[in-house]
Formats: sequence, C-alpha cells, structure tokens
Amino acid sequence: MSLRFEPDVRARLRSALMTRGRMLATVLSEVLAGKQSPTIESLLAARPGKRPEEVVREALDQIEARRRLLDDDDDRFGRCDVCGTDLGEPALGEMAWADRCAKHALQV
Repeated sequence: MSLRFEPDVRARLRSALMTRGRMLATVLSEVLAGKQSPTIESLLAARPGKRPEEVVREALDQIEARRRLLDDDDDRFGRCDVCGTDLGEPALGEMAWADRCAKHALQV
C-alpha cells in the first residue's frame, strides 16, 4: 500500500492541524469566559447567525475530522468534499484543514 503523502509531509500537515486545533481551543475558552477574541470576528463573519461558541466548535470538529482522515491515510484528506478535486500539497501547506476547492469554498 502506498501512502498518499510522504511521512515528512504527513507530519507537517498533522502538526499544522494540531496547532490550529490548539488555537481554536484557546478561542473557545475565551468565548466561553465571555471574552471577545479578535480571531472570533473572522470566524463569525463566515457563519452569520450562529453563536460564537457554535462557530468555534464546528471549526474544531472540522480540524478533528481532517486529522482522523490524515491519520487513517484516507484518500479523502486533501480533496474537496464536494467534487473530490485534489487540493494539492502547496494549498494544504497553507491551510491543512481545508476541505473545499476554490470553486466550492463558499458553499456550506
């Protein structure tokens, strides 16, 4: 069985996912404590009408789902959830938690 990503690439992607997850966990704790994190503004803009904690929890769920796919060497990691297009290693290097191509990025 061949791996979709080389071990060093997988390690970098996993590290990026974990870093993003830690950042979001910090934001969630701030939101639950009644603080308004600067990071939450951009997250809320993408999901109008939702409570801040809902938005952050959804983002954390996305990170966890992507991490599981990567750890399982599931071919869906690094592909658009809508059309299956390969997002490419450079794009994943920028945003390892990406789950949509540019065409479908705004669809929820």
